[in-house]
Amino acid sequence: MSAFLTPRRRFLQCLSAASVYGCLPAWSVLADQGPSNKSLHESAETFQRFVENSLNDSDGLVRSFFNLETGQPFTNAALGEVSWKARLTDFFQNSPDPAACLTYENAIMATGEYALSQMSRWRVTKSDVALANAKRAIAAMLRVVDEGRHYMPGYLPKPLGGLSRARYSQEMSVDQYTKAIAAFYAWYLMPESSTNDPVGREEIARFLVDAADFFIARKFRHAYRHRTIVTAPTHLHCLGLYVSLPWLAAKLTGERSYLKYLKKFEEPMARVTTDENLTGFNQASLVIEGFHTAIEAGAPRTPLATLMKELWNRSAQAIRSDGTGIQMDKPSSQSTRLAAVVTLVPQFLPTNANNERPAERPIPTSFSEQIELSRRTLGRLTGVSQMVNPRLPGTISSTSITSWLLAYWRLRGIGAISG
Repeated sequence: MSAFLTPRRRFLQCLSAASVYGCLPAWSVLADQGPSNKSLHESAETFQRFVENSLNDSDGLVRSFFNLETGQPFTNAALGEVSWKARLTDFFQNSPDPAACLTYENAIMATGEYALSQMSRWRVTKSDVALANAKRAIAAMLRVVDEGRHYMPGYLPKPLGGLSRARYSQEMSVDQYTKAIAAFYAWYLMPESSTNDPVGREEIARFLVDAADFFIARKFRHAYRHRTIVTAPTHLHCLGLYVSLPWLAAKLTGERSYLKYLKKFEEPMARVTTDENLTGFNQASLVIEGFHTAIEAGAPRTPLATLMKELWNRSAQAIRSDGTGIQMDKPSSQSTRLAAVVTLVPQFLPTNANNERPAERPIPTSFSEQIELSRRTLGRLTGVSQMVNPRLPGTISSTSITSWLLAYWRLRGIGAISG
């Protein structure tokens, strides 16, 4: 019996026959005081191995939705039996290979988060393996960038079917862009990234400016799945991308004229703290990660940090005190998306009367509850078989896993989880 199937079967044996989401026995074994550092370390090793040995493809992309029954990508035959197969038409139109599309639906987002997690891991451990993992993930996304350039510079396609088919993909999303750009800029800022590969940094800078120009040319809107137009007023989670791009382009080119486009987002920005559609785990993760990237590129800290804090706190209302995330009235592993960005919020909040932060950026005591809730979130999700998403029952969600790793290493980085 494989190492994957053993815990999966134990998990499924505990569940109601009527629904794999009906109860929480496998998530309820931890003591009320929260997870131990040892248990978190063991889970980190489990998820790291699963990414390296299963989710990673031969090009370095982290694949998306895997079959919970097999621990492998779906086949088209298996997709014909799922209860949500009608969604595949919406997802992939008339594609003759929906399984290949599903496998790479969130590949850019997952790869970006994985790259970020390995950069954070390197900062904590100085592991050459972690640095190599990050570099490979960044290189894989840059190859997708190259394929997108066949259409237009700045176009980052969803590589549906894998890298070899990426240039033929008509699909893109701000979700994928946001996490890719966050990873690209984080890598760009790492001195270690340029040790033996200055070209990589040049490619990143070129793409970040190209991406800004790409969206400026489209007035910051794009068609999505042939059924809607995505804009900041209609899809507020775009703001993570749309606010960061002008700041990045201005920083990298020295042309402050890019910042004039920020005026377009004043009205939707005013709704960040009140719109209920923005409090989903994925949406909040995207906005907070994007605002963090904007701050790193020179955006004023306090206004964005205040929005980040309020959005995080509102979104965290969907996480129970024991760390169980709820989505669509069911337990969801997507709560790790919120945990992954918890450390980004307080480091930019002012701590004194002069609206300044000390150079060492300690975590304010007032944010300790959010940090602990994030630790408990990680402690409730200890195995691959728990990384499910209610929207697509029977699937392993790779972004839940990459977010778990990112949250773990970021929390290690601030000392919230000891080594």
